[in-house]
Amino acid sequence: MAQVDMVNRDPNNINNHILVAFEDVLAEPDGVHSIDCVWRLSYSCFECGKNCCYKILTLLCGICIALAWGCNFAITAFDHVWWWTPCLRDFSICVGCWQKVYGTIVMCCCGPVCFEDILGEPEGAHSIDCVWKLSYTCFECGKNLCYKLLTLLCGICIALGWGCNFAMTAFDHVWCYTPCLRDFSICIGCFQKVYGTVIMCCCGPFCEAWGMCFSKIRIQKSLTSIRRV
Repeated sequence: MAQVDMVNRDPNNINNHILVAFEDVLAEPDGVHSIDCVWRLSYSCFECGKNCCYKILTLLCGICIALAWGCNFAITAFDHVWWWTPCLRDFSICVGCWQKVYGTIVMCCCGPVCFEDILGEPEGAHSIDCVWKLSYTCFECGKNLCYKLLTLLCGICIALGWGCNFAMTAFDHVWCYTPCLRDFSICIGCFQKVYGTVIMCCCGPFCEAWGMCFSKIRIQKSLTSIRRV
């Protein structure tokens, strides 16, 4: 177990927004100054009250709240490790299986090319029976022999070429693209948080103010009579 840093207790700066100083709360402009001793005593009381109250609250509730949050994140981690991730993996496997089944059905229905898909004689335009039968035989024989001849001459070389191509693709993805994408996702995630925080800080009050302005607008529809001259 890692040691607790007792000096820097917010190493990730997740709660910088709650830092409040006396000057952020109370301020006296020129011409409206209290007695010096009152101002000094006010500063001392503010700092003492803030520190003592925080320490008392953490003494009474901090340990229990920390335990509750620890259990909460443990439950979240348990759910993701033992439920959500296996469910998503099972879903992806099932979807992939059905995708293959669907692809096989589509290929079986649409893939094969038959003689009837190429040549057809409608009613009233029939050739001699022996010519039609011979045409069917020549079509099937030519298709099969031509395919076998092409695969015999070029199939092995083409297969070797595609194998090398996919080997280079796999090498690029494993050693180049995947690490680059991982680095990019980390950087983008960081900038996303910064951008989201900036947008909320800058545009939130503006949008809220405009919302209040527009909420006061009332639109009334009145009917006016038109006289015909």
